[in-house]
Amino acid sequence: MMPTIITPELPDPTQPVATLPIAEMSIAEMPIAEMPIAEIPIAEIPIAEAGRLLMAGELAIIQTHWPALRLAADTTAVHETRKAIRRTFTLFKLFAPYFAPDELEPHRATLRRMMRRLAPCRDAAVFRLKLAAYNETAEPPLTKLADHWDERQARADEKLREYLGRRPVIRRLDRYTRLTVSPGMGLPRGKDRAAPLLVGHALPALLFQRVGAVRAWGALLPTATPAQFHQLRIQFKELRYTLTFFEPVLSGCADLIDLSRQIQDHLGALNDASVAVELLEGMKHHHDEADRYRAFQQAELERLTAGFLPLYAAFDRPEVRRELALTLADL
Repeated sequence: MMPTIITPELPDPTQPVATLPIAEMSIAEMPIAEMPIAEIPIAEIPIAEAGRLLMAGELAIIQTHWPALRLAADTTAVHETRKAIRRTFTLFKLFAPYFAPDELEPHRATLRRMMRRLAPCRDAAVFRLKLAAYNETAEPPLTKLADHWDERQARADEKLREYLGRRPVIRRLDRYTRLTVSPGMGLPRGKDRAAPLLVGHALPALLFQRVGAVRAWGALLPTATPAQFHQLRIQFKELRYTLTFFEPVLSGCADLIDLSRQIQDHLGALNDASVAVELLEGMKHHHDEADRYRAFQQAELERLTAGFLPLYAAFDRPEVRRELALTLADL
């Protein structure tokens, strides 16, 4: 279920919403923001308005965590905000063809600037969490390394709080909020002359494009580098997010959705180990402790790399694609 959308007070949109009374509108004409979320027949609404609704849902998550993010760079708030922004980037990629040219690009830039400040906070938090788990059994524990990363976390958090307090950042997010809560805004001119493209029309192509992007990496996996696994992780993330966005109309794909979550979790742990190795290789202090912990993380990276191939084989099967195709045929 999507979260409740938090709508701030905003000026009236420059483009008017349809003026017909709700009762006289078809699904394709109805302002989606005025419909109860539980009653929205997602397959039967215009594809651009479905994208707008999903963007608003992710923005609501960012708004929910904003106070904790702005005041304390809270670890949970950083993590949830990053996930919401990542999902939004996937939404931009999926739905950009249905909006006016470059309509979404300024908002992508706004969120990407935020991600650049969030990333060091998240990387430090994950590093410290896993180092703390390692230190529970390490003999002796890596205390100097832990203290060093506590300091790095504090510096990254302070930079994030300072950035989020800037007025231009708030203004840019306000402009994006306006787009997400204004049905009809940002669509190509002359759209009323085109056939109404609904979610049910567009979703099969969107999903199989994501599947194809993941399968393209299959031949490279036996010798893939950490950088290539990172690119595959991005492609899998886009597939998983797309499946999750439209999960209400993909009831026949429960196994595929569950498998995509397992794969994403595995690739996430693999990426965390790879990032840790890179961070430790670049350290200029506490070399002995850094070398010990880097050897541990390198072993984790190798273990996770070897364990990924069976998971990928379970995904890249004709039966999986057939299940998806049969579900989409019913839209």
